Amino acid sequence: MQNYNIAIIGSGIIGMTLALQLSSIEHINITLYGKKPKYSQFKTTAILATSFDIYEQLLGLSGSDPQISKLKKFKIIDELKPKQKIIDFDATEINLNSFAYNIRDNYLAERLYTEIIKNDSIACKNEFVRGLEDSLSKTILNTSDGAIEYDLVIGADGRNSIIRELAGINFSKKIYKENILVTEIKHSAKNNNTSFEIHRNGSLLTSVPTGDKTSAIVMIDHSQIIDDITTDNLDAIIHKSLSVYLGDTTVSNEYSIFPSETINAEKLYRNRVMLVGESAHVIPPIGAQGLNLGLRDIISFYKILSNHDKKDPGSKTILSSYNNARWLDIYKRYKSVNLLYQSMMNNNAGYSALRNIGFITLNKSKKVRNMLLTEGLSINE
Repeated sequence: MQNYNIAIIGSGIIGMTLALQLSSIEHINITLYGKKPKYSQFKTTAILATSFDIYEQLLGLSGSDPQISKLKKFKIIDELKPKQKIIDFDATEINLNSFAYNIRDNYLAERLYTEIIKNDSIACKNEFVRGLEDSLSKTILNTSDGAIEYDLVIGADGRNSIIRELAGINFSKKIYKENILVTEIKHSAKNNNTSFEIHRNGSLLTSVPTGDKTSAIVMIDHSQIIDDITTDNLDAIIHKSLSVYLGDTTVSNEYSIFPSETINAEKLYRNRVMLVGESAHVIPPIGAQGLNLGLRDIISFYKILSNHDKKDPGSKTILSSYNNARWLDIYKRYKSVNLLYQSMMNNNAGYSALRNIGFITLNKSKKVRNMLLTEGLSINE
């Protein structure tokens, strides 16, 4: 049986998850390029219930892990108008125990890294990629240690992907006027596995459980407001917004700030180079779609390879199948999340009317609620 060599560029959560998933295919050798990743201590990811089984399989994680918090309910509070509007969602509405499992990125990365270094099918290289020579027959990766030929090179190197650039894959990018702040709070009341999302004109504040009396915070607001914020200001904003639900709140004196932007690659491959995760798509942190979109990239590519046993993973047949399988899902998430984002951040008449119709419909129609939840969780995909 012929063996094939795949290089994965990028050793973040998506890159390591992909390496572990593909390492189970016998005729494929994996080389993972990148340093051991470091993540903000406050950054968490809500892994959708429909995606969580990949980590049950690869890492033996379970919803009962003390490092994981179940997201069973979420409450949307719309304060864009004087009269507050509230929508409550419960996972039991669609016969699930939880919508998602919230996990700290640094914990997940450490668990992945531990498995990577134990896996004999994965070679790890901490080398800088200098160039790429790509054709339909082979791909030569030029690194700080020399030139190496691969059957497939996968860019899992994030929103500023060097592989995307070297392969000449076109993409669109939009930088919003807002920035994103992430931190963590302690609170006196239990969150009851509930996430709270507060919409205000031009801003969004979300809490996601990390423990019974701790929650991760994601705040989106105009970049100048975020950049100039002090711990005292942040403490006051969170207390005013969330104390009615979570009791007395105490904000960490540290936080991280990220730009709010979108990226969408025109195509997911070129010759023998393909993209996964944020190298292919970046969307605002709404509805737990970001990392989960990348996990579905991985699951889709793995299924395609498994269904084409012994097939060259860098062949046009495989890569075009991957592109076709993922295009619609990525397009739908990109469009819907950006529309939702714009409706929350802009208070013009059109978006205001759209929000009002949405709230009325979701409160009155169980069928529409179920359709929204099912689509958001990708249950039928």
